[in-house]
Amino acid sequence: MSKTINLFVSHKGEDESKIEAFKKLMEKRGYDFRDSSIKESEPNRANNEDYIKDKYLRPSIDWAGTVVVLIGNNTHKSEWVNWEIEYAIKQGKKIVGVFLQGETDARLPEALADYADSCVSWNADKIDEAIKTNHTIWEDANGNPSAPNASSHSTC
Repeated sequence: MSKTINLFVSHKGEDESKIEAFKKLMEKRGYDFRDSSIKESEPNRANNEDYIKDKYLRPSIDWAGTVVVLIGNNTHKSEWVNWEIEYAIKQGKKIVGVFLQGETDARLPEALADYADSCVSWNADKIDEAIKTNHTIWEDANGNPSAPNASSHSTC
């Protein structure tokens, strides 16, 4: 049975190719994502920060029911990812951090450490649980249980 959800995937531009890998991973669990993520590979010629936020990011996040943050080795350096998380929390969105496969040294973006509802490893069952339930799941990049916000290095 398909579970269709509206999703915004927050990510660092260099990890854009992982969005499709994420969708394929979750298709195995019956998900059909309607994705409003902003992709650098789809240029929009916008160069004004406020215009990008107003025209592209706010409507995309508003439309989504869940915001998934893909956590790679450099995601913590992205001001855009932190802004997207902070905006999403103000809109009452569920925020789920997902460590990218093999990124065991990834640090969390500050806003994700502060606001994530759950943070899980690259595991379809855990991601499914984090998206569809109201309880929090906290684990490190290797899938080991972790205390919420215990550290901004490799844990949620």
